[in-house]
Amino acid sequence: MVPIARPIPILPTQSFAVRHLRGEDCDIPYHVHDAHELILIRSGSGSFYVGNAIRRFQAGDVFLLAPGVPHWFRCERLPAGSPNTYEFIVLQFYKSFLGERYFDLPEHGQLKRLFSTTGLALSFNGSTRDMLAEWLLSMLQVIGHRRLMLVLRVLATLGNNPDTTSLQQAITTDIGLGGMEGLEHVRRFINEHLRERIYLEDAASLLHMSVATFCRYFKQCTGRTFVDFVQEVRIAHACDLLKVTDLPIPCVCRDSGFHSMAHFIRVFKRLKRLTPHQFRAAFS
Repeated sequence: MVPIARPIPILPTQSFAVRHLRGEDCDIPYHVHDAHELILIRSGSGSFYVGNAIRRFQAGDVFLLAPGVPHWFRCERLPAGSPNTYEFIVLQFYKSFLGERYFDLPEHGQLKRLFSTTGLALSFNGSTRDMLAEWLLSMLQVIGHRRLMLVLRVLATLGNNPDTTSLQQAITTDIGLGGMEGLEHVRRFINEHLRERIYLEDAASLLHMSVATFCRYFKQCTGRTFVDFVQEVRIAHACDLLKVTDLPIPCVCRDSGFHSMAHFIRVFKRLKRLTPHQFRAAFS
């Protein structure tokens, strides 16, 4: 799957772009930019395909992507008639927007290293995430030099040893198939067979890998085991059914590919911190 090149909508009167994206459907196709991108998930949740990995995203997450990192947000469906919407705030800028030598200033040692890293894809934790979210939210309220000052605060936060987690890992050279294309094959296979038993051997054969190689490949790409990922997809499907249908919970269990109510409830509670009954009640 080849990412779509999407231009950055920077106006002649601006040196960077701040975008406020919201609506009921936030599926953003697999694409790539030639600029840096800082993204705040204001509301919504789903799967984030980034580089060679798949991650979950939820409200409050903040991500930083370097130019050339392909990515794709695939959102969970909202319940019919829900007043909630998906909302992203995105800061997009070129490294040169403050001048060609800005990041070479001696005061910017950490910042220079951060913005010189090829393939950078980070999420932020703790107080770093909270500060970045605050600055991005504030950008919606101001324009001109006040917005520029907020961008400088963002850069100062990023240059102050931020608390980060890498979103992707390199795939070892003994795995020949590119991460995103292979993962898309696997994702389609899971969705098509969600109500059936899904065997590791069948998933590995899709990519012409041994089980051992496939397990290593999948863990490197997604940060989780294949079994864990399948369970997350099944529970996400169950959540959709619980929110938008009146199906009895045993039917939701079977439709999501679980063959034991006890196992379904145990996995659901582990991932959602609620029982299926409690989850449905929260949306009634």
